[in-house]
Amino acid sequence: MLDVNFSATIETKQSNVFVLVIGGAGDTFVSDQLKTILGTEVSKVIAAECKELKYGKTKSFDVVVDGNVKSIIVAGAGEKNKFSRASFEKLGGYVFDSIKPSEASICVFTNCESVGNEATLAYLVSGMILKSWTFEKYKTEKKSTKITKIECKTGYEQINRDTFASLEKVIDGVYTVREMVTEPANIMDPDKVVEEAKSLKKLGVKVTVLDKKDLEKRGMNALLGVAKGSDKPAYVIAMEYKSDAKKPLIALVGKGLTFDSGGLCLKPAKGMGEMKGDMTGAAVVIGTLKTLALQDAKVNVVGIIGVVENMISGSAQKPGDVVVAMSGKTIEVDNTDAEGRLVLADVLWYAKQEYEPEIIVDFATLTGAIQVALGHEFAGLFSNSDELCDALQKSSNVVGEKLWRLPLHESYEEDIKSDIADIKNVGSGRGAGSITAALFLKHFVDPKAKWAHIDIAATEWDSKNRALSKKGATGFGVRLMNEFITNLCSKNEVKK
Repeated sequence: MLDVNFSATIETKQSNVFVLVIGGAGDTFVSDQLKTILGTEVSKVIAAECKELKYGKTKSFDVVVDGNVKSIIVAGAGEKNKFSRASFEKLGGYVFDSIKPSEASICVFTNCESVGNEATLAYLVSGMILKSWTFEKYKTEKKSTKITKIECKTGYEQINRDTFASLEKVIDGVYTVREMVTEPANIMDPDKVVEEAKSLKKLGVKVTVLDKKDLEKRGMNALLGVAKGSDKPAYVIAMEYKSDAKKPLIALVGKGLTFDSGGLCLKPAKGMGEMKGDMTGAAVVIGTLKTLALQDAKVNVVGIIGVVENMISGSAQKPGDVVVAMSGKTIEVDNTDAEGRLVLADVLWYAKQEYEPEIIVDFATLTGAIQVALGHEFAGLFSNSDELCDALQKSSNVVGEKLWRLPLHESYEEDIKSDIADIKNVGSGRGAGSITAALFLKHFVDPKAKWAHIDIAATEWDSKNRALSKKGATGFGVRLMNEFITNLCSKNEVKK
């Protein structure tokens, strides 16, 4: 992906960017390192400007050395007792934002390494690379900053190499999600998603594609109802990566609406173009499977996604229609724009029937209500298992992809009762839209399985730059799932 080197001795002559990461008061460290690099009194001036640099703050200086401009970036890592993977990855994003040259060959120095924080530079570099991602495929003029090489001076060479080797594969999965979500819907249609899934075969993933005939045979009428208005085919795709069948079987389920017009309950024109991202849940599943396979992780995972378009035509599903889901439960379609839960209803039931997983985690851009509740900082977490929630929250804290648990209380069930069917696909009231949507999904989950629903409608895409991503697709979920699954499977057991 990129030439990254961790060594106790590094080559500095060819570098045009020097990054000094300091924890606490690091002015002496800055001065000493810059004297080695620059050999001038300028180092003292720069060091004096960087006393007590707070976490996340950077200062940049341009210095002419032997007729060439060198960029100096000093970044504050904060207090040593607060160092973490998440803090250093975010700091890497802040450092990248401070890079000025269009092509950067970087040397990194730090005073933050110690026992317990050996891999800080691997995390920092991971953050820089995550933030560097851009999508310029359709631009005739490329303007993004490119990193050509990173040299890191470290006393923990092997630990950083090993850590980064794993992180690099996680980044690959995140990039896959960002690319899939950013592609326009005329390119990333259901057939293209099938191609993306099939590309995992070369990594040892077994891929099964169910087409319309297969779906009809299995009675997946909730999913097929959503697809009725589109000329594009509907698919359910199962991706099995079972490198260790002794591990607990984990099912990742994803919503894959390659475009959501709202159907006959048409969305407003403003912002409808963003609905190309309604397949992010499916992309997260593909990206996670890719990451695990690239790492040769010893896990037992199946990813299942429902891939359709929600469009308008004379055959489109109508408000008031009743469909019989794969489970046999009848659903009144009160709103055709609440289509994702109809797709997931059949996919979740398929997961139960075909695989009987012990753990199910679904990702979906399910409700606008989750943004009202949590903004863009947190994804909504719903679950039937406290233990599963605790494990997900721990992984969330490690990688910095934030989750907030909301209730699945039975008192909300009244809102999705239908007068003419078993349930309806939207709640009766104006409030608790994310909760009633999650409760709807619960009807199609095996009660014996530990299940978590993660509503990423507000975290999958952002209208402004974040620490680890630019405006646009974030790739939220891959880093979280990689941490959760690899951690869980390393324990060799799941408590019942």
